[in-house]
Amino acid sequence: MVEGVATVFANDRCPTRDLSRPKKVWRAPDRKLVWGNQDTIKPLSLNALNAKLTKRLERLADPKKISKLHIPNRPEYHNSWGLGSIIWKLPTKSFFNYPSRRIENLAEPKQLQEEYLRKRPYSSPEWHVKDPSLIPEASVRIVQLSVAKSTHPDFVAPKQVGTQITPAALHANPSLRVISLSEPKVKTETLYFERGRNDLPIRPVSTAAMAAQPSPRTVFLAKAKTVHGDYLPMRPLQQPVSRAALNYVPSPRIEALATPNSRTPLTVNAINLDAFKVKDAAKVAVCSPRIAKLAEPIKR
Repeated sequence: MVEGVATVFANDRCPTRDLSRPKKVWRAPDRKLVWGNQDTIKPLSLNALNAKLTKRLERLADPKKISKLHIPNRPEYHNSWGLGSIIWKLPTKSFFNYPSRRIENLAEPKQLQEEYLRKRPYSSPEWHVKDPSLIPEASVRIVQLSVAKSTHPDFVAPKQVGTQITPAALHANPSLRVISLSEPKVKTETLYFERGRNDLPIRPVSTAAMAAQPSPRTVFLAKAKTVHGDYLPMRPLQQPVSRAALNYVPSPRIEALATPNSRTPLTVNAINLDAFKVKDAAKVAVCSPRIAKLAEPIKR
């Protein structure tokens, strides 16, 4: 497959370097823009540089004049979220001026037309009643539905307070006996220990239970769970290194295998199309029993 791709690139008219370059974005500048320079994005032609402005362009280029009513450095009022508000201080004369008749006329709310009031929608509280519903006589069914719902015969009204406390009982002082009876009962036998170390059980153990002898089944169940026979404890993080390993000198073969494979950088000028080409000898090679054994996954 790689050889076929190489032949296609060789027979193609476009060189390999042109195909490897990124595609240009439409209407993007050809040169690299640098922030801060005053050069234009696109070069200006000589006709545009030597062109003369018309009176219309000169008039449009003039800045807008400031109004005479503009007040510079107007104090701004800040809202609760820190933004500036449009509200500003009003002059004192504006508080004593009266609006004109025209302003009073514009300030009045808009009145509804008679046609809208006649054809008012049903969402309004005042509905337009149709002609068929203006019948003066109601049917028997409408009269029956208009009767108010009566209470249930088994309904019981809320009762009043059964006991009424006299003013003398409200202002009475309890005796010592009543105070002693109102106190909560203190239990001597509690199910908790005081702070500190105590070897006594929470609940008392009977004498028969203390003198009882366990059965062989109970002794077997009371034994702690042992570790598996093939269990190996965790190896320590720091292991002693022997002197032979510290003074060991690697052979030239090990040094040759330890050096990393040197690869050429994959740049535009150094593209190797045969980088992933498999040799014919590797395709026909048969692995040894040792390699096949090492390739087997570890059984767990």
